[in-house]
Amino acid sequence: MNDTMQFEIRDRVGFLTLNRPDKLNALVPDMAEGFIEALAKCAEPGVKALVLRGSGRGFCAGGDIGWMMQGLKEGRIEEMKELLNLGVRVSHGLKTLPKPVIAVIHGPAAGAGMSLALSADIRIATPDAKLSMAFVKIGLHPDWGGSVMLNMLVNPAIALELMLTGEGIDAKRAFDLGLVNQIVDAEVLDDVIKFLCVRLAHGPAEAFSRIKQSALRNAGHTSESLLALLEEEGRQMAATIQGDDAREGLMAFLEKRAPKFA
Repeated sequence: MNDTMQFEIRDRVGFLTLNRPDKLNALVPDMAEGFIEALAKCAEPGVKALVLRGSGRGFCAGGDIGWMMQGLKEGRIEEMKELLNLGVRVSHGLKTLPKPVIAVIHGPAAGAGMSLALSADIRIATPDAKLSMAFVKIGLHPDWGGSVMLNMLVNPAIALELMLTGEGIDAKRAFDLGLVNQIVDAEVLDDVIKFLCVRLAHGPAEAFSRIKQSALRNAGHTSESLLALLEEEGRQMAATIQGDDAREGLMAFLEKRAPKFA
């Protein structure tokens, strides 16, 4: 695992930390090994839960816009598709992992960062957390499971509002919508996480697994149908990112100006 990710198992709980703090933990293909290794190790019998966090000032700013723009300029479309495929694998892996997954959200969770958080089972946010389906602001379609998970968590009208406007919501509105389970002050966050981890570490592994299967089934999905939805979402993003609006949106973001879409 390279230094873009940190992973350790403590007291039967896996802790995966996105570790690109200078880029607000923006997602790049180099993080693939870390995600895949963490999912594999957390699937082993000795691990009871997984905690997902971001280092530095925020949880995750989504895809690395600079990397994406450079990839478009150089025609590295296959590399960009690899990142989308990783998102499918990670989102599906988190949702079908037979262990509870907790996302700890502080600061921005934007674009694929919000998508990543939504793939967890429990989300704990600090008061400064801000979640946004920001894709549309740069002419893109949601990825990393965002459109799929959002529609599993809120009513379709709210899901569409968040995706079509891309506007950020604070921790309070996210809590009111049911997108986060708790809002916890930063000063006591580690204590709250520790308490929850101790509880899960001593919990019944088989029951956890069956509860997650039931939750997925009660949402109308099987592992296979969920994978199909995630793959189709990825195809929509792959098509969108090659369009003129996406190029304009990405360039405008990097130039810190408002985009001029067709």
